[in-house]
Amino acid sequence: MIRKLSHGVVGLVFFFCLLAGVSSAETAAQKIVIAVSPCSDVKLTFEKFHPLVAYLQAETGSEIKLVFPPEAMEFENQIKNKAIDFAFQDPNVYVQFAHWYDQGTLLKAISPKGGVSQSGAIVVRKDSNIRTMKDLIGKSVMFGPRLSASKWVVAKMLFEENGINIDKDLAAYANCGCCEDIVFNVFLKAFDAGVVCDHFLEEHAKKQRELGVNAQELHVIATTRLVPTRVFSARKDLSNEIVAKFDKALLKLDNNNPEHAKILFSAEVGGFQPAKDEDYDDMRVLIGEKTNR
Repeated sequence: MIRKLSHGVVGLVFFFCLLAGVSSAETAAQKIVIAVSPCSDVKLTFEKFHPLVAYLQAETGSEIKLVFPPEAMEFENQIKNKAIDFAFQDPNVYVQFAHWYDQGTLLKAISPKGGVSQSGAIVVRKDSNIRTMKDLIGKSVMFGPRLSASKWVVAKMLFEENGINIDKDLAAYANCGCCEDIVFNVFLKAFDAGVVCDHFLEEHAKKQRELGVNAQELHVIATTRLVPTRVFSARKDLSNEIVAKFDKALLKLDNNNPEHAKILFSAEVGGFQPAKDEDYDDMRVLIGEKTNR
């Protein structure tokens, strides 16, 4: 019997919504609410994006609150009910709900490597006997959350492309944790392998040392296909003035500016640039989502 491991985050999400001050629809209506896809660890997600929120508050003069919808259905409900103003989500989430957004004001995140696409990386310990994807049969794997394009959607496809049915051929798998959690669990041998963002091992060597993880003991055995980076989108009927302020502030962020670089590094992005809805048509094909254009 395959063991599917998961972490219940709903209670924690509720806690951080309260911490952020979003306690009612009336309260939310008085603030700019930004929904962020959490990496299961909501506390860590909150910490990562706090510098960006502080920057946006200063630049736009708005009071901002973060919320963390744990599932696609919750994302959709919040958009439909106008409980959120902006969303910063993976492309697979965006294409499902593109009709709720102002498609003329989209921004795409630049990756820490400077591109507008990224992949997932399968990480294992060097001292394991795992050298190829086939070696993962009978092993345990820690994926990212199900809202993640690179750490779940195309990661699962990579296993399928290698003839591995994750429900039948793995000893266990989990959908939980940010890259830090995943690497830490692989390092401690709690899982045989993990799926992280392709930039993580290189960009976060210092953070790994702080966690007590020696990156030299880990290596990547395979990478997924490329997918677009995250999308920053505004709900359709949000004030044009508000949208323009936020887009301007995000486009102003410059990785060559030391203060901006700290904000971007924390949020694990390299900046922002304008995007078009058609930039995500390949993602639609990949997950079988129809366009509404």
